[in-house]
Amino acid sequence: MVKMELKSSGPWSNPNRIMFYLGMLFVVLGALTGGIGVVIAALTHEAGMLIFGVMFLAIFGGIGGFFALIGYKNLHVHDEVLEQGVVYLGKIFDLEPDYEVLMNGQPCITLVVRFLMRGQIREARVNTGDADVSFYPIGATVAISIHNGLAAFVPGSVSDQRLERESDLMNPDFDPSGVESSLGVTCPNCGANVAVPVGMSRFCPYCDTKLTLTDEGELVRVR
Repeated sequence: MVKMELKSSGPWSNPNRIMFYLGMLFVVLGALTGGIGVVIAALTHEAGMLIFGVMFLAIFGGIGGFFALIGYKNLHVHDEVLEQGVVYLGKIFDLEPDYEVLMNGQPCITLVVRFLMRGQIREARVNTGDADVSFYPIGATVAISIHNGLAAFVPGSVSDQRLERESDLMNPDFDPSGVESSLGVTCPNCGANVAVPVGMSRFCPYCDTKLTLTDEGELVRVR
C-alpha cells in the first residue's frame, strides 16, 4: 500500500501555517519583553532584571523559533508538493480524525484517498486542515498532488465527478497493499474478460458482477 501523508489546507486553517505564525508571535513577544528587561537592567543596574530579561528572551524566543521553523519547513514542503507534484483524481474511501491536530477543539480530518497510478490502485492519506466532515462525503472525487513520495490535498477539489474503475476504488474488499499479480477471468454473468488481482475482488466494469479470485487464482463461484 502506498501511504503518503502531508498536512495541507487553506491559508489560515492550515495547522502548519498557524504553527508558524504562533511561533513568530512568541519570538516577537520574547524579544520585546526580554529587550525591555535588558534596557531596564542597564538603566537601573539591577542584575535580577537583567537575568529575567535574558531568560525571557531565551525561553520565548527559543520555543517560538522552534515552532516557527517547523511550521515554515512543513509549509515549504506542502507548497513544493502542490507546485511540482503530479495531480491525480481519486475517491474519498474513508475519513480518519487526526487528534494530534485540532481546529477549534475538533480533530482535523484526514482523507483516505484511493486513486489509479499506472493502472494500479493506490492509497494515500492527506490531512485537510479542516474539522467539518460535511465538506468531504465518502465517495466524492478529490485531487491530490504527489511529489517525492508525499501527497497533498488540492484545496477546493471536492466534486462528484465519475472516475475510471470507480467501483474498484470504492470496493472495501480490495486491498491495495496486496496487489501483486492479476489474472484475466471471464465474467460468468456477461462474458466479459476482466483482470482481477489474485486473492482480491473487483467488479465487472460491464455488468457490476463481483468477481473474486482465491490466493490460488481460482474464481469464486458467483451466487
